[in-house]
Amino acid sequence: MVNAPFPDLEQRRAARGEALRRDGVPLSDALAAAFLKVPRHLFVPGVYLDAVYRDQPIVTRRDKDGVPLGGSTQPSWMAFTLDALELQPGQRVLEIGTGTGYNAALLAELVGPEGKVTSIETDEETAEAARAHLDRAGYSRVEIVLADGALGHADGAPYDRIISTVSVWDLPTPWPAQLAEDGILVTALTTFGIQFSVALGRRPGAARRGDLVSRSLFPIRAVSIKGQAAGPERYIRIPASAMQIDFMSEARMDAAGLHTLFSSDYDLTQFSADIGRHNLGMFSYYLLFFCPPGYEFVTYAVEEGQLAYGMQGIGWGIVSPTSAAFVPYGDERLIHLFGSGEAGYLLDTLARQWDAAGRPDLSRCRMHITPAGARPALPAEPEAVVRVVAQPAHTYTLWIDPAL
Repeated sequence: MVNAPFPDLEQRRAARGEALRRDGVPLSDALAAAFLKVPRHLFVPGVYLDAVYRDQPIVTRRDKDGVPLGGSTQPSWMAFTLDALELQPGQRVLEIGTGTGYNAALLAELVGPEGKVTSIETDEETAEAARAHLDRAGYSRVEIVLADGALGHADGAPYDRIISTVSVWDLPTPWPAQLAEDGILVTALTTFGIQFSVALGRRPGAARRGDLVSRSLFPIRAVSIKGQAAGPERYIRIPASAMQIDFMSEARMDAAGLHTLFSSDYDLTQFSADIGRHNLGMFSYYLLFFCPPGYEFVTYAVEEGQLAYGMQGIGWGIVSPTSAAFVPYGDERLIHLFGSGEAGYLLDTLARQWDAAGRPDLSRCRMHITPAGARPALPAEPEAVVRVVAQPAHTYTLWIDPAL
């Protein structure tokens, strides 16, 4: 038997691009060429090439509790955010959150040598490593600034595009102030109990620079920004179980209460409708609008090789003080039930409703952002399903197409 030769690096990058296209990830010719050219392995040294060129995130730093502090985002998510920027050669781009430097290199490739990429990083060690990665990969023209990302970088404003690779719970006011009049701002935003990636532009006819309207929305998972803009703590570790629960909004339960709930009656059931891993984000947004008060949408992670409350690996679910239902990644038809069976029944009912409605996606949603204290922008359709959240800096109005 003759062993097949290992694919070279260019073949690996090309294969990844083809796989992204097959999965429906938006790849323009320019973006596909950037993914093909920029060598991701130079930005995550020491990681196996098979892992580097898969469509998966790579964690490069964790805190003492094992919570991810930084790394390289999943390429498919990067493609969605870069596509939403609508980049053109020669543009000026501000990136919040340098990380490994890989995303900054892709930005530099897309705007070309006539463009300018400035990347803000809060952590000095991360910034130094990213600088080395970028230099080694041939992107020394990317400027890295060691500063608080929430403040942006006024010295280089206005920017044609601003992108945050880290999540915020309230849009920092300097970002829209530093955005060009016809610019696009893309950020991960944790609000309404879900984490979105949202592309924002000026609201037509608005007098204030802080009035923004969404151009696109899609679900994403991103590391939170450091500092005040990160918002309240959203995760709980249960020490005795090697499990972490991530609340998409502020954590409203404690570790002892969760342990008591997860140690109660336990059962397994199956979805009536097939959700599937690739549909999770779209179903979770449906939960946002139609899950009743008292339940929280969460994700969970059990330390590798460990078993906690009958579960392993990672997954998602809904939790209340008396009932919880979890769905593991890789087996999306299975529901793990804790406490009363109400959460499982609710999850299954909502899944069947979503399926019957044609599995609507986030293209049916719109978000308006207005400065705090200003009147929220509301839809003209009185029958629209609307959610409004007021944060210290901005008010967020999200609504769903009333045709749903």
